[in-house]
Amino acid sequence: MEKGKILYFGVFILVVFAFIFHVTAMGHHHWKKAEPRNSSIATDYGFNYTSIGLFTRCVTNDFTKTENCFPNLYPKNSSCPVGYCLLRTSDSSCPCDFLPSTKGIAACTIIAAIFLGLAIIILFIHSINTSETRSIGLVLGLFPLLLLLLAFIFILIALILIGSYLSRDIMNLVRDYPNSSSETSVLRDRAREYFKVRVDWSTGLEIISLVFTFISLILYSAFVFKFGRSS
Repeated sequence: MEKGKILYFGVFILVVFAFIFHVTAMGHHHWKKAEPRNSSIATDYGFNYTSIGLFTRCVTNDFTKTENCFPNLYPKNSSCPVGYCLLRTSDSSCPCDFLPSTKGIAACTIIAAIFLGLAIIILFIHSINTSETRSIGLVLGLFPLLLLLLAFIFILIALILIGSYLSRDIMNLVRDYPNSSSETSVLRDRAREYFKVRVDWSTGLEIISLVFTFISLILYSAFVFKFGRSS
């Protein structure tokens, strides 16, 4: 049983760290970053460096090196300029909203955070509750396994969406500029040609959270199906 307690404690610590890395990533606007490939492009397109988060994007001022941040909104109507959404005024003719890919990533990360938080709570309750019945103990033992599995799946989906739609924000930004087409393939090629779009450190934290969640899932599975049966 000592080995079982050590394994259980290890799982708990891993889930706590997975949750911390996950929430930290959610709270910062450094999921993706875009840099012009040369200075002339920076002048033509009006910004030098842009970092993009779940709900916010920030543009770095070339002179003061400070960040100007605003909601990561884009006009639903392709005829409306992107800059209109920075004014934060309401107009039925030019409504602004988050991109579908942004909504999908945000939804997955929020759901994963809930599952990880619930897993931590149940693991803690199960560790200190010594008077539980066998049926309650079975539920408390198996439920974190399901929560960890679901958290892993949603974090993985979020990372897949980030990779699949890496240039989508920049595609919407370059749509405003001269000689730009509204066709997705043209915008994608232009974004990749003129800007270096990469994942940033918040995505790195999310990958670490995914790894910790996966390891805790494997270790907790071993605990449930080996030590759980013996107890």
